Amino acid sequence: MSTDLTFKNHDQPLVSNLEKLGQLLNGRSAVAGVQHRLSDTFTLLFRENFLDIPLTSSLNVAPNRSNWTQHTYYAIRTTAKAMYLSCTFETMGRLDAVIESVGDYPGIILVAEWEANAFTVFGSGGELQKLWNAVESQKYADAFLFTFCPLNRLSEFILRTVDFWQSKGSLRETFPKLYLTVIATRKAMRDDQFIFMRTLEIDTKIVGLWHDLGFVELDDYKACIESEYGIDLDPDVL
Repeated sequence: MSTDLTFKNHDQPLVSNLEKLGQLLNGRSAVAGVQHRLSDTFTLLFRENFLDIPLTSSLNVAPNRSNWTQHTYYAIRTTAKAMYLSCTFETMGRLDAVIESVGDYPGIILVAEWEANAFTVFGSGGELQKLWNAVESQKYADAFLFTFCPLNRLSEFILRTVDFWQSKGSLRETFPKLYLTVIATRKAMRDDQFIFMRTLEIDTKIVGLWHDLGFVELDDYKACIESEYGIDLDPDVL
């Protein structure tokens, strides 16, 4: 049996399978193919792994940047291992991480950067430009940026990041997405306490908003959202 075949429809159904199902369900239901990008799955699992924090009864404050710097590395590495993907750190022009398939196809699926200060990612030598340069040279790669931002400047940071990514023009067949994952913080004494994790999926013309993951009690999260947007939330919407 030949081992030279490459299954290039690893993230979406075969056209023939889609057509046959459409014929089978004709008159009963519409049929659509669903594509699950590996970078989408990676980001989803990374969020859960980062949230898997071994809290102890003696910890009476929210996790903070100084306590959990190494936790980012742990979450990236654990996610790649769970998905049977290769993960190389400090490579391709000193990107923080490059995640790729073990086999030749599809190759690099995600280039990643993480930075403690959200507003240092901009500029010619910033993390955003590094990510864009990297994905432009890879046919199937998306980008992943993980950072921390004060809650009172979160909207400003998101606006600047979306403007940067969507202003780019790509020669690739598929526009590379940016999976922006940012932890909103607040000052508590000297610490930057974590409030919630927010992920945006930034495409060429559309921004997808994922559900927030909280590090605080629900009433605290509600109060933060109300403060961020200047609104009153009905408890039933949470």
